[in-house]
Amino acid sequence: MTRLRAKRHIPERMEVCKDLWFASPSANKGHWREVCGFPETSELYLEIGCGKGKFCTETASANPDALYIALERESSVILAAIEKTRELGIGNLFFVNADAKNLLDYFADDEVDRIYLNFSDPWTRKKKPKRRLTYRDFLKVYEKIMVPGGQIRFKTDNTLLFEFSLSEFKECGFTLSEVTRDLHNSEYDKDNVRTEFEQKFAEQGIAIKRCVATSGKQK
Repeated sequence: MTRLRAKRHIPERMEVCKDLWFASPSANKGHWREVCGFPETSELYLEIGCGKGKFCTETASANPDALYIALERESSVILAAIEKTRELGIGNLFFVNADAKNLLDYFADDEVDRIYLNFSDPWTRKKKPKRRLTYRDFLKVYEKIMVPGGQIRFKTDNTLLFEFSLSEFKECGFTLSEVTRDLHNSEYDKDNVRTEFEQKFAEQGIAIKRCVATSGKQK
């Protein structure tokens, strides 16, 4: 019953936090830094599928000079992230309650410096690879909105998705680095911020896969 009450009150709770999320993100296209009160020289980082916000709140708190935009399509999930941001008083993190398939409506060419993809749905059923957020059609969109040399930082627990993604990154001309199939026992874990899913999988003994894909787009 508690869960149902929380869902019924989503609009009211979102209204309380209306300064932290954008109901019409397309209005900010090409002007995110200005709208959010950041200098044009600030880096803009986008997390696609932020969940309940553990990763974005911790990462934004550690990098207050960068502007963070966190996107999540599930209202009940993103609400938890928004309320957590308000509670912690984080001033450089804002939210978009929308689907990643519409990114070109929200961001202009060369507007984003870095994209985070953390534990995206692996879509393991047959004939579903085009739904994966690392499928080439999505990668082409990311590259369009990213600056030349922009990075995608990708983490997953799913081996099939990871190997698929490495192949897609290469096919689309991205340069791979920091590739590991056991992040928590690698040199790259030092500055790693764990997501809710990541912590859960680690406790189950599941190795986390991670890589950095750098855009080959020219200036």
